[in-house]
Amino acid sequence: MRYIQRHSAFARGLHWIHTIACLSLFATGLILFIPSVAAAVGVATVQGARMVHRVMAVIFIVAPIASIIISPKGFVHFWKSLFFKWDADDKEFMAKFFPYLFFGAKQHMPPQRINKSGQGVADGALVFLSVFIAITGVIIWFPELFSTGVVRWSLMLHSGLMILIGVFMLAHIYLGAGIFQPYRGSGRLMFGDGRVSESDALYHWGTWAKEELRKGDNVITE
Repeated sequence: MRYIQRHSAFARGLHWIHTIACLSLFATGLILFIPSVAAAVGVATVQGARMVHRVMAVIFIVAPIASIIISPKGFVHFWKSLFFKWDADDKEFMAKFFPYLFFGAKQHMPPQRINKSGQGVADGALVFLSVFIAITGVIIWFPELFSTGVVRWSLMLHSGLMILIGVFMLAHIYLGAGIFQPYRGSGRLMFGDGRVSESDALYHWGTWAKEELRKGDNVITE
C-alpha cells in the first residue's frame, strides 16, 4: 500500500503545541469572561485560570513566530496555500461544499490542490482572527499602556473573537478529526504520522496527490 507524507514532524509538533494552547485558552477564557462560571468555580480556580491563560497566551503568540524563524520556507509554503488564484475546480468545490457536508457519499467533488479552496478560506480567517485576538489580549494584559476606551473596546472584541474562533474550531474538529465520514481517519495527518493513503489523497486532494505521486519524493510504500 502506498502513502504520501503530507505533513512533516515539525508541522505536526507545531500543530500539537497550538492545539493545546488554543483549547487551554478557550477553557480558561470561559472562566474569566463569564461571571456565572467564575462564581461557580470559586476565586482560587479563577486565579489559576488567569495564570494558565497568560502562559498559554504567550505560547499561542510565540510558537508561530518561532516557527517562522526556524522554518521560513515552511511559512512561505503555508502562506501560498492560503492565497492562490481559484480555478474552475476551486469555485465548483465551494459551490458544492454545503451539500457535500450533508450528502458526502453522493456528492462528487472536483480535484483539489494541497489546500482545498474552502480550507484556504477557513485557515485564512483563523489566521486573521488569531492575530487580532492576540493584539486585544496584549492590550487587556497591559491596560496601563492604553487609554480606557481602547481597553474597553479590546475586552469586547476579545470576547467576540473568542466566540468566532470557537465556531471555527468546532468546524475544524468536525472535519479534521474525521468525525465527518468522508474524512474518517484524517486525524492521523496532524496527530499521527502525517501520512495519507494514496486512495484518500486522490479522493480529497486529487491535483496535489497526482503531482506528489509523479515526483515520488514523499511517497512511501508499505
